[in-house]
This record gives sequence, C-alpha cells and structure tokens, in this order.
Amino acid sequence: MRSIAEDLTTRARIRDAAIGLFGRDGFARATVRAVATAAGVSPGLVIHHFGSKSGLRDACDQHVLAQTATQGREKSDPGTSRQLIQDYMNHPDQYSDEITYIRRTLSDESEAGDAFFDAVVRQTQDIIHAGIEAGTIRKFDDVRSTAVVIASNSLSILMLGRHLSRTLGAATPEAHGIGPELLRQLTLPALEIYTHGFYADTRFLDAAREALQQEATNAGREHAP
Repeated sequence: MRSIAEDLTTRARIRDAAIGLFGRDGFARATVRAVATAAGVSPGLVIHHFGSKSGLRDACDQHVLAQTATQGREKSDPGTSRQLIQDYMNHPDQYSDEITYIRRTLSDESEAGDAFFDAVVRQTQDIIHAGIEAGTIRKFDDVRSTAVVIASNSLSILMLGRHLSRTLGAATPEAHGIGPELLRQLTLPALEIYTHGFYADTRFLDAAREALQQEATNAGREHAP
C-alpha cells in the first residue's frame, strides 16, 4: 500500500510536470497522458490524485499563487527581498516553469485566467495592507485600485520579458525572456520609482484630481432632476 508521504511526493511531481506542460503547450493542448509521461506515472494515477484535468489545473493555479504570495511577502521586507533577488540571480532556472505558466494563464481568455489575475490582485492588496501596518509602505486612499496598478505593472514584466530583454540588450532565456541580466538592469530603476516617485511635485496629481472632480460634478448635474 502506498504511504501518505509517497502520495504527497507523487502528487507534487505530477503537479510540477503539469505546470511545465500547461505553460509550454497551453491547457487545451496538453493532455493527461502527456502529464503522466512527464511525471513518470500512469494517466490513472493523475486522475486518482486530481480527479480530472480541470482539477489538476486548479491545483497548479493554487501552487503557483502560493509561490507568488510567498515571494510577494518576501519583497515587502527589505531583508528577505535581498535574499529573493540573490536567489533568482543565482538560480533563475528554478523559476522558469512558473513564469511561463503565469504568462500562459494570463494570456488565456477564460474564467480560469480571470480568476488567476483576481487572485494576484487580492494578494497584492494583502501585501500593501501588511506593508502599511509594518511601516514599509505608505498609506493610499484607494488600496484596491492601487493593488490593481501594482499587480498589473509586476505582471507586465513577466508578459513582456522578451521585449524588455531585446530593448535593453540583455541576454534572453528562450523559455520566458527574463534572466539575471534583465533583472539586474530593471531592479534598481523600478525600486527608485516606487521609492522616490516619478514626478518632482504634485502638479500632475492635482491636475488629475481637478479633472476627475469636475467630471463628477458635471455628471451629477446631468442626472439631477
């Protein structure tokens, strides 16, 4: 009889194989049989552990989201953020399947892709709230919308990795376009923008607030009896 420890190990091996295949081939094209072959198990064992191909995808989503949540929390702490950067620089291949999986999932116009993005936004909200409480992130009037902006900016680097590498002349890993050289070039500029801001003063912010307030006032007049 298979032990619980062995079941967990087999389940993780199947899940990791599926993350690699779903990322490279897409969910629709990758088959249960192909996942089983990559994991070195039978198709029946895949179904035994996950119930269906959709159940397997759900497990992959949850695992990748858990990994991104952990990395997000580490990025919110200066000490662990330094370790995360160094770990990626030294072992970029460890992240390649997850990055490819995220890119494939976000480009998939489906309920699963929508749910994945929404989960990343919720994680970002949690990170912002934790950072505000810890004093590492300043307070925002609208945390939800801020989380959408931050999540979109972060994910766009994953989606546009090949173009970023090409434009900056960085060596481009074929799998996902994000390598140590690109990370080295983008890390400080990104953190400088987040730390010091982009504009020298509040004139653009003030102008935008005035424009939106005026628009709201005009809309209220149009709907007034």
